Amino acid sequence: MTERLRVIFDCSIFWRALFYPAGLGNDCVRLIKDGKILHFMSKEILHEVNDVLTRRETFEKFPSVGIGEAEAFIQSVVSLSLVISNVPRTFRLPRDPKDEPYIDLAAVAEAEYLVTTDRDMLDLMTGIDLVSKQFRQRFRGLKVVDPKEFLKIISKADLALRP
Repeated sequence: MTERLRVIFDCSIFWRALFYPAGLGNDCVRLIKDGKILHFMSKEILHEVNDVLTRRETFEKFPSVGIGEAEAFIQSVVSLSLVISNVPRTFRLPRDPKDEPYIDLAAVAEAEYLVTTDRDMLDLMTGIDLVSKQFRQRFRGLKVVDPKEFLKIISKADLALRP
């Protein structure tokens, strides 16, 4: 692709990539590592990723992954992402305020895609409630999609650009 898509992955994508390396989360993260997308993070999101990916109880469930591997994974993603400091609050999501930093970052980064498995964020694209309608009106260029849909979009874009 000549013009890289501007993308934000939520924490669940990184969690899946680390603990289920044969899955869609890892396929998404590979797009960052291969330079096919322009990935953005904020310090607030990085803090959440660090917290979630290094929880003791997670390592107890997945003993094949150690803290060192998790930290190296996070560092590699951060080194290939554009980290934006001081992201202003731009959108309120009353049903799950913990998701607001992703939407705020998407607004500042002018992201085209927010990739998530979080139902509260995915519902913003089709919901009939006032918050969903406001979201779609305010962020017309942003699509909230799950990893499977995002990988389909990337695949189609790649095929369309080949001679």
